[in-house]
Amino acid sequence: MKLFWSSIVLALSFSASAITPSPTQLEQFKKLPKAQQEALAKQYGISLDSLIPKQSPSSSLDKEREFSTPSEKMDNEGVTIDQNHGIVDTSELRDEISTEGDEKTLKLFGYDIFAGQSSGFEPLTNVPVPAEYVLGPGDEINVKMFGKEYQSVSVTIDRNGTFSLPETGPISVAGLSFSEFKDVFQQELSNKVIGLKATVTMGALRSMRIFVLGEVNRPGAYTVSSLSTMTHALFSAGGITGVGSLRNVELKRRGKLITKLDLYDMLLKGDTANDVNLLAGDVVFVPPTGKIVGVEGEVKRPALYEMKGGESVLDVLNLAGGELPTAYLKVSKLERINDVGAKTVLDMDLTSFSHKNTKIKNGDILRIKNVLNELQNVVRLEGHALRTGVFSWKEGQRALDIIGTVSELKTNPDLDYALIIREEPNIKTISALQFSLKEALNDPQTEKNPRLKPLDTVYIFSSEEKRNIDDVLSRLEKQARSSEPAKLVEVVGNVEYPGMYPLTKGMTIGSLIRASFDVKEYTDRDYALLKRVNFAKNKVEFEVISLKEPSSVAYNLQELDKLYVFNLNEPREKLIADLLGEIRNQTSKENEQSLVTINGQVRFPGTYPLSSNMSAADLVAAAGGYTESSYLVDFNVARFVTNGIDESTYDLQTIELNENTLETFSLEAKDSLFIKGIPEWQEAEVVELVGEFKFPGKYAIRKGESLAQLVERAGGFNNYAEIKASIFTREYLRVKEQRVLDEAHEKMKQQMVLGRYNAGQFSDGSAGSFQSILNTLEQAEAVGRMVVTSDQITNVKSSLELRDGDRLIVPRKTYEVSVLGQVYQPTTLPWISGQGIDDYIEGAGGVNQIAEEGDTYLIKANGRVVTGGWFESAKVEPGDSIMVPADISPIPTLTLWQAVTTILAQSATTIALIAAL
Repeated sequence: MKLFWSSIVLALSFSASAITPSPTQLEQFKKLPKAQQEALAKQYGISLDSLIPKQSPSSSLDKEREFSTPSEKMDNEGVTIDQNHGIVDTSELRDEISTEGDEKTLKLFGYDIFAGQSSGFEPLTNVPVPAEYVLGPGDEINVKMFGKEYQSVSVTIDRNGTFSLPETGPISVAGLSFSEFKDVFQQELSNKVIGLKATVTMGALRSMRIFVLGEVNRPGAYTVSSLSTMTHALFSAGGITGVGSLRNVELKRRGKLITKLDLYDMLLKGDTANDVNLLAGDVVFVPPTGKIVGVEGEVKRPALYEMKGGESVLDVLNLAGGELPTAYLKVSKLERINDVGAKTVLDMDLTSFSHKNTKIKNGDILRIKNVLNELQNVVRLEGHALRTGVFSWKEGQRALDIIGTVSELKTNPDLDYALIIREEPNIKTISALQFSLKEALNDPQTEKNPRLKPLDTVYIFSSEEKRNIDDVLSRLEKQARSSEPAKLVEVVGNVEYPGMYPLTKGMTIGSLIRASFDVKEYTDRDYALLKRVNFAKNKVEFEVISLKEPSSVAYNLQELDKLYVFNLNEPREKLIADLLGEIRNQTSKENEQSLVTINGQVRFPGTYPLSSNMSAADLVAAAGGYTESSYLVDFNVARFVTNGIDESTYDLQTIELNENTLETFSLEAKDSLFIKGIPEWQEAEVVELVGEFKFPGKYAIRKGESLAQLVERAGGFNNYAEIKASIFTREYLRVKEQRVLDEAHEKMKQQMVLGRYNAGQFSDGSAGSFQSILNTLEQAEAVGRMVVTSDQITNVKSSLELRDGDRLIVPRKTYEVSVLGQVYQPTTLPWISGQGIDDYIEGAGGVNQIAEEGDTYLIKANGRVVTGGWFESAKVEPGDSIMVPADISPIPTLTLWQAVTTILAQSATTIALIAAL
């Protein structure tokens, strides 16, 4: 490997012949570590820069240089433009072009042809030599002679320019073309040898030394093939820099100018006629670039172009490939620097002969604008139609002309609401027109089928989904001004599609409801609210609307109106919270808070806006009317009274309630009404009897009724009832127990999280038991069991008073004992007279590894828990349950555990008993 890289370095060290490694070799060398590169270069006594040349300031300008701020000196950012001398600061031009909105940047045309050519662009050596090829020292000539004898020889022209064969002797060929040499050779051969003929071809061609100087990336002397042309020389030198001219490449021979090469001819026309062959000692010289002009916009090749001088705008346009079909030549712009050094713009109509022939100056930028993207004299159809899109507009055209018939609409269209969005051509704002497809189809020749104007958009909607007009609403909102509010209205509440809608000409409350696809079921048609912004007073006002009254439905809407539609069976205060907030916020000394409150026996108590001439009856209607328990004899009113200076109080009144009172009692701001309830009114309380009753079921109870009295009403028990094992549950106890379980569960989770961060807390293997307890809590469900005795169930005098939601479960007689908790097989075992607690635990497989055996307790059939000193002497009876609790040592912070285990045990026994019924 070292030998391989050494060969590369040695090859590069022969700089006189300008031999370079292949691109692949050079890339491999670049991949070596920096230290290894430097060591190899130092070992062979060459500079590392010759292996990996640093980018010169000029070469960094080649291809994609961005324009930056102008500079007076040549640097990596660009080249300075001079109107008189032809040097251009491409950075300044680029800055002008990149600020034109689309942020496109231009590059110098043609320089990318040299991209990727890191080594010489060698001509092919296996192609026929042209007849005009000039022979010189080092060329090899192949001669095949036949006649008297056959022989094939190769002769190299010596340094004196002499070709020599024994048959012909020396022939001076220096300066002869290949075709001339063949004629001379045949003539000499025929003169000196009779009957011998020959064919002549070129063998290996000579190499020659030429010079590439000026604005090239690697100027210097190069050894090239004798077939090389000027372009080969340019490629060998790494191409032309960003400040070199592509249009004025010079070939000099012995101090004289031989020809000039315009690379644009080759790049734009494919013309290589002026790409002449080189001779030894030739100099290819690239001078600085000439005048530069930019072409940007709707042309085929936007770029910076070099000018020779005297070109017109049309010439520059042709250099850029001509205009694109989207170009609008009449509004082209020519930016240039005027005589006083300021930038200016000339309007150019490039369809005009005089403008096309305008002479170009150095630094000009020609901008070709595009045609407008907007279509003219068209209309559009959007939404729930089969054939949406753009249609040609015609005079007298109506909406149905582009919509067609009902069969051309998608399934379930909304035939009552369609929109036409109209763009005003002079001011570019939009407005909306609402119409009914049903009416248009019924009367297509009337104004119910609206006439269209250019650029109108017709929207058809589905009856099964929300209106998709967000872009229209956004545009209406953005075009609003302080003097011209947004033409939008809103409906919320109990309608099919609540939301914002465009305000159309003559729009009413009925029109807005049709736009939202009508109200839903159970709509309160007696009471709706309309919020309106009074722009003159800069305050919010509101009106009470009855959707039953035609006059209210025909009420005309204004900008930013908002309609509140209520459900008969849903609260209202949340829906109108924004309105209430705005009313409170606009309250001031001059503007009192226009709110009233109603509480008590109405369906939806709360705060409501005080509308004009609002009566107590209106407020009751706003609150959804009376409840079933309303006391319709009188009602209370609290009225706020103040002198506005230093006194305020509430005037409390009791008003007799009759047909006229509510209608005639006018409300004032801050009034508070209270509708009383019928004394002792209450909903029926229900208690359930489950199990071995003669007539089990759910019973409505009277206030103060006892458990024993209810059992009597249910006919008592049947012959299979086990009264001592009865289970009594109470709802409020269940809720209380569930809170305890939830609290324990949360604390358990917290303890587990802390344990994960507390090193060694679970090191004794208790993590498994901890997780087991947590799982038990997650699955637990409180039942709210309350221990009752047989006497409380059957004896009226000692019985307990019932409450709503109570439940008494009397099981069938059973001779079983349940073993629950931390045993290997929680189960139910047959009751055997004389067996104790330990016997039943052994029958369940014994306690497991997380059991706290010392805390085992007995739950009697009636739910009473036996523990402590009573435990050892406790007798196990049929229907009892034995609970083996878990070891809670891993949970030092869970002080609720004793209550939790009791709840869990009672829940488990109760649920098991219910499941067995």
